[in-house]
Amino acid sequence: MGLVLGTAGLPHILVRFFTVKDAKTARSSVVYATWIIGIFYVMTIFLGFGAAAFVGNSEIVAANPAGNMAAPLLAKAIGGNMLFAFISAVAFATILAVVAGLVLTAASAFAHDFYNEILRKGKATEKQQVSMARWAAIDVSVISIILALGAQTLNVAFLVSLAFAVAASANLPVIIYTIYWKRFNTTGAVWAMVVGLISAIGLVIISPNVFSPEVGKAIFVGNPIFPYTTPGIVSIPLGFLAGYLGTIFSSQKADVKKYEEVLVKSNTGIGINS
Repeated sequence: MGLVLGTAGLPHILVRFFTVKDAKTARSSVVYATWIIGIFYVMTIFLGFGAAAFVGNSEIVAANPAGNMAAPLLAKAIGGNMLFAFISAVAFATILAVVAGLVLTAASAFAHDFYNEILRKGKATEKQQVSMARWAAIDVSVISIILALGAQTLNVAFLVSLAFAVAASANLPVIIYTIYWKRFNTTGAVWAMVVGLISAIGLVIISPNVFSPEVGKAIFVGNPIFPYTTPGIVSIPLGFLAGYLGTIFSSQKADVKKYEEVLVKSNTGIGINS
């Protein structure tokens, strides 16, 4: 659930639509991306079973206790060192692309949305925003490195599912409501993002990923309050509910004319370049 819905809310995926030449290309790229991502999700199931059958659990755990070497070891078992090197190179290039996209997205969002719009009330010059974006990129990189060092023993699949669950809980409700609900306003958007983010991270903290009655199975020893390893099944509905309640209890009036304009453009593409 988190993987499927989270893809639509990932910032570094959404920002890619601004890299194409026109709106028509952006709309067609959504179709291609959906097929590619969907096929990849199906492939992960077969990769897991294939690694268990051709490599074996003991060898996977010996290479990395978190199981992060399952796919490269499967490539080595099937295609030898050549395929092992190719898969490793592809994985490394993908990591660099994703990291670069996340750093750029975070830095630009901080410089424009937080620094310029909130701290400077929209009065920051372009030079000041560029300078702030550079410092934000450095800060994001340093914080990410520190977090990565602390999480290097965790399973990559869990970390990915957590990121997708956060995106689906905090970002997806805002996107869906903005496109399909004409009453949706800023208050509802803030409520959805805050509740979705806090609930997703909070449920992970009290989940079996952090607490386990068995020593060595999790970070802390103890009984988890939340029984599931991923929070999406609870945090995603909470994000949508918070967006709905924030909107109906807010006195802020939505721009219906703007909504109708966005609705037509998003569904037909008419006037999207105007």
